[in-house]
Amino acid sequence: MKKALLSMLAFVLVLAGTSVFAGGQKEKAAAPEKKVTAGAQPTSFQKFAVEKGAKIVFSGWGDQTEQKIYKDSIVRFNKIYPDVSVDYQPIPADFQTKLKAMMAGGTAPDVFYVDDQLMTAFGRTGQLLPLDDYMSEAKVSRTDFITELLKIFTYNGKTFGLPKDWGTLGLVYLPEAFKAAGIAEPNNNWTWDDLSKAAKIISEKTKYKGFLQNADWARFAPWAFELGGTYTNSSNTKGTLNTKEVKDAASYLLKMKKDGLLVTSSDVGAGWGGEAIGKKLVAMTYEGGWMVNYMRNQFPDVNWKAVQVAKALNGKRSDVIFTNAIGVNVHTKYPKASAAFTIFLTSRENQAEITKTGFAYSTHPDQLDLVKDPNDKEIAAGGLNGKVAYWGPNTGKINDQVSKALERIYLGTMSVDESFAQADKKVNAILAGE
Repeated sequence: MKKALLSMLAFVLVLAGTSVFAGGQKEKAAAPEKKVTAGAQPTSFQKFAVEKGAKIVFSGWGDQTEQKIYKDSIVRFNKIYPDVSVDYQPIPADFQTKLKAMMAGGTAPDVFYVDDQLMTAFGRTGQLLPLDDYMSEAKVSRTDFITELLKIFTYNGKTFGLPKDWGTLGLVYLPEAFKAAGIAEPNNNWTWDDLSKAAKIISEKTKYKGFLQNADWARFAPWAFELGGTYTNSSNTKGTLNTKEVKDAASYLLKMKKDGLLVTSSDVGAGWGGEAIGKKLVAMTYEGGWMVNYMRNQFPDVNWKAVQVAKALNGKRSDVIFTNAIGVNVHTKYPKASAAFTIFLTSRENQAEITKTGFAYSTHPDQLDLVKDPNDKEIAAGGLNGKVAYWGPNTGKINDQVSKALERIYLGTMSVDESFAQADKKVNAILAGE
């Protein structure tokens, strides 16, 4: 899509609602449709005074690729602050659980990744350092960032985390499967029916399965969003799963599954959609920009492509946005140095370097044109019509109920109406604190 760069620059004007898989976590609220603006012209990070002899510990999740990215970021930071020692201690597995235990035991790192779960656990209980005053010292403003990405990490008007990256989904496919079936490859005008028809022809005429989608709230989100559905109301006080919009989206996917057009990763012996593409088990799936490095490293000889997710039959396209942040432990001995490190990691300068690696997209709107990989550009363009699937403090629990509802209908233990009515009842109980 040759107009992708211009379209992506328009992101800040049209992004609606309010993730991740951005930067390591695969896988945020539904708000009324509104415009998003870039604000003032972004400024560059400016060094400010920090504590002498500061020694800080930094932790995040992520594989070797992500760890290298942040090791390189530390090198760049130390060129500005050579006297600040940063001990990088990644926690690749069970990050949230381990970090909560460390926080309770007084051993949590000074700086760490923050997702919606940790923002709920720490931001609303005074365990994260407000960053606004330090941002002012660094000449960095909230308006430097894509506005909606900050929503999760803002509480009582204060900023408790700065978004480190973001991602979205696209329709990832194998060109060879379409060639074998004798049909044209997907394009950005595709609707759900185009996807279904292609999946049918491919599954009948070739060795490939048609379309892969697990019982996953994130991959389901674009389908629901495109019909105008959400998981809660705009104030995050009432569940909206037992609605026509959400159930119609689920019914469409269920029909595809019953017709043999949709499979899950377990159906084909893969761990997830990306692996199924890499092993050439399926023709299509919904995955994100993380596919670029994954395929490059794990399946370098496999030719794959991506376009935006298919549009609903009403012509509307929407997508889900994933985002995570970096925050500071309020109990750190070095709040200035920790804040400076956090602000630098999420700065335009550092994010420009990260974006060049193809790892994730910058959270600064003026840098969206830095995405170079053609497949990554296609996937990123989905953010033009995206929502961060964040439903307040109970986001994780609510999303889990959506996945469980999908599991029930995939297994055939409940109808769509029964399953989503049950999920909605449980979501309302969660929101009521029961």
